[in-house]
Amino acid sequence: MSSGFLFTITSAGLDALVDAQNGNTNAIVITQLGISASEVDIAPTLLALPNEIKRIDTLSGESVSETIIHMTAFDASTDVYEVRSLGLYLADGTLFAAYSREVGPIFRKVDIATFLFSIDVAFADTVAESIVFGDATFLYPPATESTKGVAELATQAETDAEEDDQRIVTPLKLGVRLAAALAPLFQAIADEVAARTDADADEATTRADADIALGNLIAALTGRTITGSGLVTGGGDLSASRVLTVLAANAASAWAGTDADRALTPAALGPIRSVHALNGRASIISASASHQIMVQWGRFTPTAQGTSTVTFPLAFTTCYGVFVDGGNGASITGDGDHFARVLTSSVGAGNFQVSNDSDGTPCMYFAIGEIAR
Repeated sequence: MSSGFLFTITSAGLDALVDAQNGNTNAIVITQLGISASEVDIAPTLLALPNEIKRIDTLSGESVSETIIHMTAFDASTDVYEVRSLGLYLADGTLFAAYSREVGPIFRKVDIATFLFSIDVAFADTVAESIVFGDATFLYPPATESTKGVAELATQAETDAEEDDQRIVTPLKLGVRLAAALAPLFQAIADEVAARTDADADEATTRADADIALGNLIAALTGRTITGSGLVTGGGDLSASRVLTVLAANAASAWAGTDADRALTPAALGPIRSVHALNGRASIISASASHQIMVQWGRFTPTAQGTSTVTFPLAFTTCYGVFVDGGNGASITGDGDHFARVLTSSVGAGNFQVSNDSDGTPCMYFAIGEIAR
């Protein structure tokens, strides 16, 4: 049973309490609950309960605030009794406080019943923290966030409502609530995992198809061949890098007209040198690797009745020969007159001389020789 009772602290109990509060002793310790079937005139001078039936040692208590003590007593014996008065005894046997009911018993115990007595004791001053109990193995105060005690289990509906802060939620009911609350999240995660798995599978299939297509393409390419024809030689299939070659003709083969499997290049022909003018020149293909045929032409006016020197615009390495036309529109003054003619011994790389028995009539020349490449 549980109720509220107005206990009277005895003079001896007050002395012990004051000493504890002043720090002269440790907190007072309540170790026994005395019970009596008699109605007792409670006074501060009381030293023990009259007609005490027994003292219960299985007593537990705890301070739940500065002014309130919650206390529980337990008797599992087969004793039979009625209780009209209660007394709280300290460890040294001092009666700390007592209570008595004038009308009717506080409770009755029979042999087949277990006595469980639970009360909240209130004090006017902040003395509860100076009182402890000898046995703290069982206690049934209302549970709070700071006090261990008795609490009611919440139903599933109360758990789902998330509004009750007094009842306790069991793991089973919390699991049901969390499962319902988290089901959409779990489903979303499962859908995402499935979607990504499908995407990965599709990507793997796409990659496999791409690898097959690429392999087929590579096989087709390596099956092709590129080989030379005509002047081009070398080549092969595309499984490796290939080199195609075109051989070049040299000057000798170009001049001789041999080596049909070689290409004629500007280097084989030599540099083309020409001046297109009245006094000009032009190079000709030569078989020599070091020299090239050159022809030059021009006009000059010889000295009348004398010898004159004509200089080539470009000096030859070797001049093979020079030819002059003897004049253009010259008038012959006598049988002894002769046109301008080359003095063969004078022909050199850079010039030649002519002898003229006539007047100074303009003439033309044509020269052929070789020059260095």
